[in-house]
Amino acid sequence: MELINYVKDLNTNEELFPAVHRYAVENRVPIIDSDALNVVKQYIAIKDAKNILEIGTAIGYSALHFASAGQGVHVTTIEKDEASHETARENISESDYSSNIKTILADAKEADLGNAQFDFLFIDASKGNNQLFFDKYKKYLTEDALIIVDNIFVRGLIADDNVENKNKRKLRDKVRAFNQSMKDSEYTTSFLNVGDGLLVIY
Repeated sequence: MELINYVKDLNTNEELFPAVHRYAVENRVPIIDSDALNVVKQYIAIKDAKNILEIGTAIGYSALHFASAGQGVHVTTIEKDEASHETARENISESDYSSNIKTILADAKEADLGNAQFDFLFIDASKGNNQLFFDKYKKYLTEDALIIVDNIFVRGLIADDNVENKNKRKLRDKVRAFNQSMKDSEYTTSFLNVGDGLLVIY
């Protein structure tokens, strides 16, 4: 067994929402990797986060897991795709966490959350817009909020210096620029080699 798979197995817990997970696998819906999910949930518990903002709902899989990470956790999650949003609403309504999760159908690049405040931000939407999402939503965060960005390695694309496809090369360069800007910022950052890469910002 390769070391990376050994660690992944150690970082993976029993699936709490098997039907939602199975739907994602069968329909090729991108969801957070199991080992990365466990790490994010641990951060939620350590931080004792109560109000989580998620950018990118998909089918509600991660929102359900986040709501299950501690007592009194509330999740607000934004999704622009109507079909995904409706599937997420169905999945959430059939769970024990329907009253803990608020779904918003909107383009996260334009959404207005009013006076809402959050102590945890999870960014998992279009990777080329990580910087935009960070800049837009940090105003909704409490002073001691924790931020986690998923897929910062873009399935290995981030380390490929020989990308021929123009669009993939553009995406790689945008994610690289964001990662570097966070490293060089006043924030404390950690780049974790779990799942497809997690960036923890504090």
